[in-house]
Formats: sequence, structure tokens, C-alpha cells
Amino acid sequence: MPFAEINGIKMHYEDEGEGTPVVLITGFSGDTSFFKQLIPELTPRFRVIVFDNRGAGITDYGDRDFTFQDMVGDVLCLMDYLHLFRVHMLGWSMGAHIAQEFAVQYQDRLLSLTLVSAYPYRPARSSYFMNGIVDCALKGGDPEYISMMTNAFCFTENFFENLESRGRALRSLEGLDPKGLKRQMKVLDSFDTREKLCRITVPTLSVHGLSDIMVEPLMGDFISDRICGCKVLRIPDTGHIVKPSLYQKEFIDHISSVR
Repeated sequence: MPFAEINGIKMHYEDEGEGTPVVLITGFSGDTSFFKQLIPELTPRFRVIVFDNRGAGITDYGDRDFTFQDMVGDVLCLMDYLHLFRVHMLGWSMGAHIAQEFAVQYQDRLLSLTLVSAYPYRPARSSYFMNGIVDCALKGGDPEYISMMTNAFCFTENFFENLESRGRALRSLEGLDPKGLKRQMKVLDSFDTREKLCRITVPTLSVHGLSDIMVEPLMGDFISDRICGCKVLRIPDTGHIVKPSLYQKEFIDHISSVR
């Protein structure tokens, strides 16, 4: 279980496969397991790096407040630590915003960019809801409910109906740290790339579920409309969490086309 002492933290990361490096960045409350279905599709041809952001997983960030610039810096420092000069980068949700900021500031370190369920600025309704459930946990509620309520916003009605028909229930994340997640929410609420998107010129793919109520598809369109030459994949009957199987072909084609 490797850790990198970088940027003032002890970051948990995983590094698999060989070839051109691909960095995958997860979103709010996520850890390295989030991309477990995508990694085996990539490792036959690519070197894949995933990590736990500050505030989630087992990365030790010293129980301190942090900023979006800290999170962008963490990615850069991990790349330097692993001697990766240029990478393909994919971010989901909060991870997609970290990736946007990275592309604005360090575009020369990217081969390509893929943004899944991305937004250019804080969605007010989602912020209201997510801050509320995190605050409930800080006041003594079971942190498991953070995961349960977030799942309710991230998956579609059909998804839950299909689970019920098979007698199954959706697993909630365990071991969540409400203090860390509140700090992630403060960062989420501070992100805003609306005036910066036109500066991204690296080959970009935008992926969004058309039934996403956490981050509405129009936010993904706002981004793709402002990045020159951005490829677009919109997936029907899919919410905020997009199964990698729904976009992995387009993603692999995207990164394979970049020379």
C-alpha cells in the first residue's frame, strides 16, 4: 500500500500497468476503489495512477483545512514524485474540477483531458443538500447516511428499481470522515472555471449522464462549448455516477488518438 510524502501530506496512491501514464481523479468522498472497474481495461496498454484526495480515503493530510490549489498541487507533486512528465488525465465530478484547474495551470503536463460529470462552478442545489448531510454527521449523525443520501442524487430511479427487483441494496461507503468531507465541500463551493475554460487547448472529452440531477447536463455542455474541439459523449438514463463500461471505449479511443 504505497504512500507518497508530497506537498505537506502523506498521499495514498496506487500505480498499476505499464506504458503511457493515465491519472484518474475521483470525486467527493471517493477513494482509490472508485475506478476499480476501469483500471483493468486500461492496464494492458497504459500505466494507471489513482489516489485518495485530501479529506477522504487514507491519505493523511494532517486534519487541516485546505484549498482547491492544494488539491491541484497534490496532483502535480504526485506526478513529479512518480517522474511523470506528461499524462492523460480523467476526473469525475470534483475530480473533474481538479482536472480542469490542472489543465488551466499546467497544460504542458497533459496529453489529454477527460471530464466526467463535470461542472464549471458550484451547483447551488447540490451544495445546499450535500453541506446539509455533512453537517448532520458533524452533529452526531451516522456518517454512513452521507453516502446513502449522496447515492440518492447520483443514481437514477431506474437504477434503484432494478436493484429492488433483484432483491439487492446499494452499498454505502464506510469509514467516512465528516470533518474531511466538510473541508472537501468548502473546496467544492470555491471552484469556478467559467472564465478559464477557453484557455484549455489540450484534446478534451466531455462525458455526462443525461439524467444527472446532482450536476445537470447543461453544466457539462457549458464546459464542452467553451473548450475548442472538445469531444462530447452524452449518455441517456444515466445519473451522476457513470459506469466506466458506458464510456471506456470512447475514453480509450480518445487517449489512443493523441500522439
